[in-house]
Amino acid sequence: MEQKELEYLRQVEDQASRTGWVSPLTREDKEYFSYLRQVSKRYNIDMSKANRLEYNFVIRVAESEFYAHHTS
Repeated sequence: MEQKELEYLRQVEDQASRTGWVSPLTREDKEYFSYLRQVSKRYNIDMSKANRLEYNFVIRVAESEFYAHHTS
């Protein structure tokens, strides 16, 4: 990488670290989070109050079901 490119990347990283900027969610990301909420409601688990076991359970179920439907 050229010095000019490295300097540009450093500037971008500096700006991002100050502002907390992250890339926007993709459509698939949004669909997954929506599905994750549905799964947590189905099992009556509030993710903000869930213990580690409940949290991991909801994540595993959501990932398993979501990606099974989206890759078929």
